[in-house]
Amino acid sequence: MRRLNPDRPPGFWRFRPARPTLLPALLLGVAAGWAAPAGSARAQAEASASAGFDVPAGALEDALSTFARQAGITLSFDPALVRGKNAAALQGSRTVPEGLAELLSPHQLEAVPGSSGAYAVRPAVATAAAPGTGSTLPTLTVTAQGERADGQVQGYVAQRSATATRTDTSLLETPRAVTVVTRAQMDDQAVHTVEQSLRYSAGVLTEVSGYDPRFASLTVRGFTPAEYLDGFKLPTTSLVTRWLVEPQVLERVELLKGPGAVYDPSAPGGAINMVSKRPSAEAVREVSLSVGNRNRYQGSFDLGGAMNADGSLLFRLNGVLRNSNGQTDFSRDDRNFIAPSLTWTPSPRTKVTLMAEATRDRMTPKSIWPEGALISPNPNGSIPRERFIGEPGFDRYNRDAFSLTYLLEHQLNDNWTLRQNARHATLDIDYRQIYGTGFESDLRTLDRSVVRMKDKSRTTTLDTQLEGRFRTGPVEHTLLMGLEYQRQSSTTQTSVDPASSIDAFAPVYGAPVPEPAFSVQSTNGITQRGLHVQDQMRAGPWSLGLAVRQDRAHNSASPGPQAAASSIGLDTNTKTTYNAGLLYLAPNGLAPYFSYSTSFTPLLGTIAGGDLLKPELGRQFEVGLKYRPPNVDALFTVSVFDLKKNNSPTFTPYVLNPVSQIGEVRTRGPEFEARASLTRQLKLVASYTLLDAKITRSLNPEEVGKQPLNTARQTAALWLDYRFGSPELQGWSVGGGVRRVGRVPASVDNSSYNPAYTLVDAAIRYERGPYSFALNATNLFDKSYVAGYGQYFGQGRTVQAKLTYRW
Repeated sequence: MRRLNPDRPPGFWRFRPARPTLLPALLLGVAAGWAAPAGSARAQAEASASAGFDVPAGALEDALSTFARQAGITLSFDPALVRGKNAAALQGSRTVPEGLAELLSPHQLEAVPGSSGAYAVRPAVATAAAPGTGSTLPTLTVTAQGERADGQVQGYVAQRSATATRTDTSLLETPRAVTVVTRAQMDDQAVHTVEQSLRYSAGVLTEVSGYDPRFASLTVRGFTPAEYLDGFKLPTTSLVTRWLVEPQVLERVELLKGPGAVYDPSAPGGAINMVSKRPSAEAVREVSLSVGNRNRYQGSFDLGGAMNADGSLLFRLNGVLRNSNGQTDFSRDDRNFIAPSLTWTPSPRTKVTLMAEATRDRMTPKSIWPEGALISPNPNGSIPRERFIGEPGFDRYNRDAFSLTYLLEHQLNDNWTLRQNARHATLDIDYRQIYGTGFESDLRTLDRSVVRMKDKSRTTTLDTQLEGRFRTGPVEHTLLMGLEYQRQSSTTQTSVDPASSIDAFAPVYGAPVPEPAFSVQSTNGITQRGLHVQDQMRAGPWSLGLAVRQDRAHNSASPGPQAAASSIGLDTNTKTTYNAGLLYLAPNGLAPYFSYSTSFTPLLGTIAGGDLLKPELGRQFEVGLKYRPPNVDALFTVSVFDLKKNNSPTFTPYVLNPVSQIGEVRTRGPEFEARASLTRQLKLVASYTLLDAKITRSLNPEEVGKQPLNTARQTAALWLDYRFGSPELQGWSVGGGVRRVGRVPASVDNSSYNPAYTLVDAAIRYERGPYSFALNATNLFDKSYVAGYGQYFGQGRTVQAKLTYRW
């Protein structure tokens, strides 16, 4: 993959952000009034150069997207102009204008180049106005780049996604709030985890359990989302048995907010779908070395291209090797990762992709302090963020993960496509830790306990889909039918024992810690079968999507292999979920929409008392407005939602399994999100959320009517990235961001809160020829903040320098 990172200067932006409540109006005003960017001689030269094209026959919309991708151009068109039209195959050498004319002229359409080098499709001049009337051509409103839903995006603004619908669909025509974080944004912000890539997204609260490099801890609209990799749900069998996807291997991170009927179905909090880099015919050769504070050293590579002359066999190979200390003393954050993939195209209608990845993590758990310890006054002073309360050499979190995936796609004819996807994943966890349980009367002697756990998790998924595209009179249909089978099992051994106390303000390490003997062993499993049908209908400016899914889940749990048959818990649940969305695409680029969705999520295991966990249930109403300004690479989304979740599991800091399930939690409120390339040099990401969250039903009367944990009433974020264009600063660019998080409850009765905080991030980059250098700082001013029950520290200042070579 070749990134076009133009030139930029030293330093970082200093600015005073607008008040969060004014941010949406301010940015919409900027977008509405922004002028078209200046012209480019380079774009003119590219237009006159010939290139080889291979565009198969099919729908005109698909042909234009394929042509734009192969030509490396941005192509804008109104979907209504091309719907129901087909294009002949286009092969051989042509200039960009010649190729566009060949595709469009049979339909009385033409492509007009803009001053920025992008092309816009419109009715041909001869048919756009009656002779002599002097009428002007209609304004084009919808920008659709030549990209695929699983492919590369130039810049920050994706045009298409499959996360909400499982079909390649324009984001502007999707009646749901969907966020797409592109590879360019991840690189510019130097994210270390997938969770960090979502820090500037609306509705997302990260680090709800503090900074933890072992796995993500975030909520979306107040709830924990489900995590997927290439459409496959990642295994999660306990609070600490979690998968951690390597961001180096990802092309994009997509977030569907709220329930979704065709995904698994997704949890009430939505779905984070991480899309892997795929083999590409274009040669990819990239190696990187980075160094950061806390003795962080990391090397990575990304290689790919064709393996034979006709390009029917493609490969991709990504790898990461990291050696690093953690945020606390005596801690580590080491990773070895490799991910090969292979695509074979035996015929123009058939494609098979094989993907594998193997991960070996050797980490130290974050320090767990007693509830409220980090937000309560202490006469002995403040607790340092780097303070380690375990024993050096004892605390560890070892993870070994492996997955093997195959993706088969066969085009039966011009209208119908068959897909079958399968994945098998293994996840082994070896975890032990000494943690704080409470202070003694002197408020400095810390009582401790030790927890030990081993978990072996296995997940197998088989998904078969049939997609058809056809018309019934004036209505275009994209019909998706699917069958899904998923089996997830785990064997867990745990124990919790007392440990010696320690002086939290002047610790003396070295106390003997006997290896705890496992006291509990359990075997849990879920077998789930799902059938879903979805129809996306379009007629003129109207789009209607209807989906229904029925799941049958079989949940089993056993205290151990020696237990009698009567002690084995069995439960079978059958549930039908729905999703409906209506959208109107106006000629001026505005797209109001409404959606209703429900979810059913089986949960693995038992609560602390031994009862099987009940499935989570969710439902959401959402009304929104999307806007893509004419001739501007941008997407603005405003949405208002009402979301409910039933049977929500709750945890305490010291128990690995859920202790109960809350009856019902309700969240609602407005969100605003903007992603834009305001000019050829300036990119923007902005978001604002006002969340009203409340527990409406619970067995614990103290919780009813209270704000749930891990929710903030207000969050706002703004990121700007600027590439300098003057000859003196050629190659330089700078970026800067501000993130604001309101106070978060630190107790179920809302008697204490984690304080609000504001963080600043900054970046400076330089590119020359095949080399690029980047210096990034997260939490630039080293602001200290806490999370959870007032017992976890957030991420301190992190500085990284990265050198990349592409050839």
